Amino acid sequence: MKAFTLVALGVAIAAMGIYVADADDAPGAAVIGMLLMVVGVVFGVRAARNRLPVWAARTALAVGVAVAAFAAFLTHRVVVTAPLFPQSQAVPSVVDSAPAPQDAAAIERARELVRAAVLEQNLPGLSVAAGAGGTIVWAEGFGWRDVVTRAPVTPDTRFNIGTAASVVISAVAPLGLTNTGADAAKEWSPEAIGEEGEDFPPLTLLRHVIWQPLGLMPAEYPLPGDRATFYVPRSDDNPGRGRRLMYMRDLACCANGMAFYSTPSDLVRFALATNPGGVNGELAGGMVMSLMTRRDSGLSIAVTSNMAHANTSSLALRVGDAFAEQTR
Repeated sequence: MKAFTLVALGVAIAAMGIYVADADDAPGAAVIGMLLMVVGVVFGVRAARNRLPVWAARTALAVGVAVAAFAAFLTHRVVVTAPLFPQSQAVPSVVDSAPAPQDAAAIERARELVRAAVLEQNLPGLSVAAGAGGTIVWAEGFGWRDVVTRAPVTPDTRFNIGTAASVVISAVAPLGLTNTGADAAKEWSPEAIGEEGEDFPPLTLLRHVIWQPLGLMPAEYPLPGDRATFYVPRSDDNPGRGRRLMYMRDLACCANGMAFYSTPSDLVRFALATNPGGVNGELAGGMVMSLMTRRDSGLSIAVTSNMAHANTSSLALRVGDAFAEQTR
C-alpha cells in the first residue's frame, strides 16, 4: 500500500513536471496542473488511510493541497516570465510588400533592430512603418498580436495608441485613414477584465478549460477586426517580468469610454501630411506607440506595440538611423 501511494504521488509530480516543461501561457493551465497534483495527493492519502490516524490523514491532505496550489502559482509565474521567443531570428514577421531595391539594405538592418527589441523587452508584438516623399516605403509586423493563439502581427493589425489620440483624431476624416478610428473599450476587452461585467473566476475557468475546448462557446481571442490583444507588465514597469491582460478601463482613453486605434502605416500617412514632429502615446502609464519625423531626410517612422511600457521611442530613433546610414 505504501508503494502504491508513492507511485500515485510520483505520477502526479511527473505530470506537473511535464506541465512546467511544456505549458503555454493559456488560461487555466496552471489550475489544470494544480488539479493533477491535488488528485495525486488525495489518491495517495486515501491509499494510506487505513494505516494513518484520521487527524494525520486530514493533515496530510491539507498540506498536500497547499503544496499543489503553491506549485501551480510558481508554475504560472515561470510561464508568464519565460521568454516568448528563444532568439531574435525566431520572431515571426509579416511584411506588406517587397521593399524597393534601394531600401532593401536599410530595411534589413531595421528588421534586426526590431527583432532584437522584441527579444530584449520580451514583447508580444511590434509593428513598424516608414515613409518618405508621400509614400510608405516599409510596413511590417513582428511577433504575435495575441499570445495564447499566436495570431501574428501584420501591417494591418490595429493597435491602441492611447494618449496620441488627441493629436491624430482630427486628421482621420480629412486624410481618409481607413485603419484609424475609435471603438467601445469592450470591443478590445470582451471579458470586461477588471470591471463589474467580468465573470466570476470559476465560471471563467469552466469556459476556458471545458466549454471553449469542446466548442460549446466561442473563443474571445484573437480579437476580431485584426485588433491586437493588449497587455501590461505584471509588476512595476518591466515587460520582462511577465504580463497580464490590460484592464478594460486602461483601454478607454477617449471621450465616452472609447478606445482609439491605428496602424503604423496610417500614422506615417498622418505624419507625412501634417509633419507633427514627435508623438508618443501611452496606455496604463506606459508607452505603446511612437511617431517621429527626421527633419534631415523627411522620413517618418511609426512603431506600435501591444505591451504597455514598450520602449517604442528608442526603437523609432534606431530605425531612423538605419535609414539615415543608407543615404550617407
